[in-house]
Amino acid sequence: MGRTLLVSAALALVLTVPVGADDSKDAAKLIGTWKVTGGEKDGKLQASSDLKGKEVKITKDTITCTKDGKTEMACAYTLDTSSKPWKIEMKGTEGDHKGKTMKGIVKLEGDTLKVCHAKPDKAAPKDFATNVGECCFTMERAKR
Repeated sequence: MGRTLLVSAALALVLTVPVGADDSKDAAKLIGTWKVTGGEKDGKLQASSDLKGKEVKITKDTITCTKDGKTEMACAYTLDTSSKPWKIEMKGTEGDHKGKTMKGIVKLEGDTLKVCHAKPDKAAPKDFATNVGECCFTMERAKR
């Protein structure tokens, strides 16, 4: 009887935890301002001069990319943290990709964030190295 009661209590506890509760905690780790420290496009490294002054601001549902304070691109996004790497889908709201959907992958390690995505309406990259039609950016969390 004691074992049955213990199993029932454990099952009741598991059933009260909402599915996906960790997803929102993981996604919240992305919120903040990030300085772009590296980039790759179409399999080629981007020049450091192209990356200088680039920042990415992430809220719970938007990503805004700026260079020297001017918005280059903005999008709404959804994040799936149930897989490794995380999957991201971005819908452009400003810039060259306005109205288009881009799929990608995300890796967060401490204060380093890496996002790789394909050109609009293409399948997400499989890994964190680019091929033709893909972009990857490495970012460091901006110090407050």
